[in-house]
Amino acid sequence: MNYWKITALYYGQLTLPKSTFAAGIDENVIVDFPFTGFLLRNGKENVLVDTGMRESYFEQMAIGDVNPKGSTQILLDELAKEGLTPNDIDSVIYTHLHYDHCGNIDLFPNAVTYIQKAEYANLLNPYAFQQARMDYFPDTADRLKLLKKIIFVDGDVKLSNGLELYLSVGHSLGGQAIVVPTEKGRYVLTGDIPSAKYCLFPELDKMTLMNGEIIDITPISDGSLRFLTGAFTTDCFGAYDTHYKQLLLGEKPEPEYFLPSHDPENIYRRYFG
Repeated sequence: MNYWKITALYYGQLTLPKSTFAAGIDENVIVDFPFTGFLLRNGKENVLVDTGMRESYFEQMAIGDVNPKGSTQILLDELAKEGLTPNDIDSVIYTHLHYDHCGNIDLFPNAVTYIQKAEYANLLNPYAFQQARMDYFPDTADRLKLLKKIIFVDGDVKLSNGLELYLSVGHSLGGQAIVVPTEKGRYVLTGDIPSAKYCLFPELDKMTLMNGEIIDITPISDGSLRFLTGAFTTDCFGAYDTHYKQLLLGEKPEPEYFLPSHDPENIYRRYFG
């Protein structure tokens, strides 16, 4: 069996009310939500999931008082902590092509790059609300042209190295989750659907922050909300389908095996599998 080790990489953060990703619940709980990338290693390959944020993007966005952080240098520093440079990355998998997930595409021109076909189409033809929200930056399509080895994925596939890619709609038209087989079981990198563990498991009454502090959050245990969607959910029907689909993909339908892109616990724990 080709087992992988997962390392969460800190790419920056936004400071937001927890309610932003939680159907309006806990609006007074303010949290530093990370931009998380993931480094996957099996002793033969180095695979990067998402490439983070460009500092210049913040200058173009009207995002309010959210204390944004993120830059190309942060990405380079995170790779250096693992003894790597961009040239050491064999493959890059994008959960989707929003600004905080693909800001440094051009650092990896020679890596085999996996993008959902539907996501590329969404990038080229964004809806008006996506344009207003600046989900996709105008330069992303041009940066993609610098890549030499793009593979457009059409739906659900299993790669020869054991990684599995699954179409996950609800946030964009072509989001994808990555299933990573590790010695501890099958972990699911969910992308932004769900954005945090409590979205998939709304019965949780605790939340771990990036510094390891554990705080109380409001649990939804009466079944009134099976999943929590938020301000960045664009298709609630699709999001619910994706949540159910992903619960089937992990080793067990338990929080341990799900790693959403904006969950603070990723950064505190850092290593998985």
